Amino acid sequence: MGCRERFFLFMAYNNTRSVHMSTVSKALKLILLFFLIFVIVSLLQNTIRLVEKGLVVRKEQQSLEKLREKNQQLRAQFDYVKTSDFLEQEARNSLGLTKDESVLILPADFLFREKAKKESNNQVTPWRQWWELFF
Repeated sequence: MGCRERFFLFMAYNNTRSVHMSTVSKALKLILLFFLIFVIVSLLQNTIRLVEKGLVVRKEQQSLEKLREKNQQLRAQFDYVKTSDFLEQEARNSLGLTKDESVLILPADFLFREKAKKESNNQVTPWRQWWELFF
């Protein structure tokens, strides 16, 4: 084997080696590209989930704030209901009571209307009368 033949063998070996190295490097680059795409997609999905959960948290905080305000209103109303002023007002409104100094003026048929309402509430419906008759 002469010098020339060794040179051609060396060149052929280097060519196959460089072709082999270039396919390996291309394959590594392709694998790296797929890995980076996977990482980017995963990060985007996690970011979207995080934003959605943040929106849910804000919505629930607003709901909580509204409930706290309603709770304060109900507590204030409850405190007012426990006062004697409220009891006096309710007694005047529902029972027709007045303070000592004032005079209550009622329409002439007021008592008759109240009595008629009570009697109409006490009347038994026809189906109920039949039920009581047979059973």
